[in-house]
Formats: sequence, C-alpha cells, structure tokens
Amino acid sequence: MRNTFAKEFVSKIIGKVSDDALEIVLRELEVFTNDYDIKDRCTDIVCHNKEIPSCYQIYMVSKRIEGLSTGTLKIYDLYLKDFFMNIEKSLNDITTNDIRVYLYNLQKRRNISNHSLDEKRLVINTFLEWCKNEEYISKNPCKQIQPIKYEIKSREPLEDVELELVRYGCRTVRDKAIIELFYSTGCRVSEMVNLNRESINFKTGEVFLFGKGSKHRVSYLNAKAEVALKKYLHTRKDNNEALIVSERKPYQRLSKTGIERIVRVIGERANIGRNLYPHLIRHTTATDALKRGMGIAEVQTMLGHEKIDTTMIYAKVAQDNVKFNHKRYIV
Repeated sequence: MRNTFAKEFVSKIIGKVSDDALEIVLRELEVFTNDYDIKDRCTDIVCHNKEIPSCYQIYMVSKRIEGLSTGTLKIYDLYLKDFFMNIEKSLNDITTNDIRVYLYNLQKRRNISNHSLDEKRLVINTFLEWCKNEEYISKNPCKQIQPIKYEIKSREPLEDVELELVRYGCRTVRDKAIIELFYSTGCRVSEMVNLNRESINFKTGEVFLFGKGSKHRVSYLNAKAEVALKKYLHTRKDNNEALIVSERKPYQRLSKTGIERIVRVIGERANIGRNLYPHLIRHTTATDALKRGMGIAEVQTMLGHEKIDTTMIYAKVAQDNVKFNHKRYIV
C-alpha cells in the first residue's frame, strides 16, 4: 500500500516537474513512507459506466518513469481508453472472452489488419499484467489469448540507383543535409528532431543522438553528410540551437511531421515509384552496412537496438549477397 500511495502522489504532479525529478520523488517517498501504516479508504476499482480504472494514471506514470517515449505513451493511452470505454466492466470482472469479443468487434468495426490488432492486444496484455503484478487483480485474463498471426511483409531498402535519384530530388541545401544525415547516421526521425548544432562534432565526425526510450547514443558522419551539413549551416542566418529549422522566420525547430513531409516531397520529385519516408532510409543504411561487411553487433549499436533480433528484422542481408558468398565458401 505504501508503494501505491507513493505512485499515486507522483501521478498528481506529472507534468509539473521533470521526468528525472519524478523518479527522485517516487524513490524518496517509498523510503519515507516505510515507517508509516497507510490504508486506503476504498480498495474497489470501478470501471462501470465507462469510467477509467483508478490505477490507470499510476500505470502511465510508472511507464513514463521507466523511459517510454511521449509518442509511445500516447499510443498506449489511445488503445487502453478505447478498451475501457467499450468493455464497461470493472478490472476484476473482465474475462478472457470479453477481451476476445472486444478485439473481434474492433477489427470488424474499424477494418484494421491483424498486425494492428495484435499491437492492441499486446498493449492490453501489458497493462493487465502490470495490474496483476501490482495486485490490483488476481490474474491477467489476456494472458490466455495467443498472439494474433499476421504476414510480415518484406521490407525492401532503396537500391543504389533509387538512393541517387533521391539525392537528385533534393532542391535545397537543407533537403540535402536531411537526406545525407538520415543515411549516414541511420537515425530515427524523432532523433533528428532533437538534434542541436552542438550535437555535431565535425572534428571527430560524431553525431550525438537522443531519442527513443530517452536514451543517448553516438553515430557518425560520412563525407557526403559532413559536406551537406556544413553547406546548410553556412546558409543559416538565425541563432536557433536546433540543427534543422524552418526556412522562414522565426526559424523554428522542425517537427517530426515537418521532416516527414520534406522527405515525402523529395521522394515524389525523385520519382522512385514508391513512397519515401525516414524509416526507409534508416532501413537502407542498415542493409547497406551489413551488405558491405559491417558486423551485425556494430549495426545494432549504430541503430540503437536493444535486441539483435530487431536489427535482423530491419536489416536483412540481400539474398544475392548470400548466394555470392555461398559460391565462395561452400565448395
């Protein structure tokens, strides 16, 4: 109960202090309240009449302290609130069949793919498992539902010719800097948004990235990216610390949506026959690195993946390369 009290208190000050401060307050409260007996007036968790469970805010605070990004938290919030509003039962009354019916009706109502449906199942399962571990419920009714099978579409990276067409599709020095920086570093779009001028060390060729999971990592500039960035920064007439800014006053930091739109337009001008988006360039970087001999562990570090399995999903070695090396080594 003491830990619950501490987490509930922290949930009330979320947004009023920094994430680091939230973690410190939570830790100190858990220690301080250890000498006190704390009782809740009511232990019932109500979810009737389309109400959100009382533990939900505590769950979101816990996930934020664990380092989940703002974007991920928004997705969790969207998925779970839709679940609460449609299930209309208290947590303790939710059954496995209730969840199955909800998922069935959700897919029927919104015509979503099995992939999207499984993502929602996973979020619901994660929340209910947390509720069980925190003793809000005795068991997780979603645990019995197996992962929903879906076809994993093969991700095709940009061919060498397509990449060159993309480069020719750049109209401005900013366009060129964005494309070359994406390709050289393999960064995520959220990481590019967070880049500042001081994030680039031209002497060492290092790029200090900060993004998914509130984690820092280092990537590197190749010659093309270094030249493109220097040309772009030379044209800047503003004092904004952001690395990539709007072309008109007041020269604000570009948002995720803004960068994605620029990349999409470059792809349309390049006429490569498919949509261009930042993650496709990141996938191309990883695939090219593996194809040209970079070790899988090094690619994993460059991309910032926690698990090497994720690296293999996003950067599969070209089958032609396997065939070529098979002839070399299997004789």
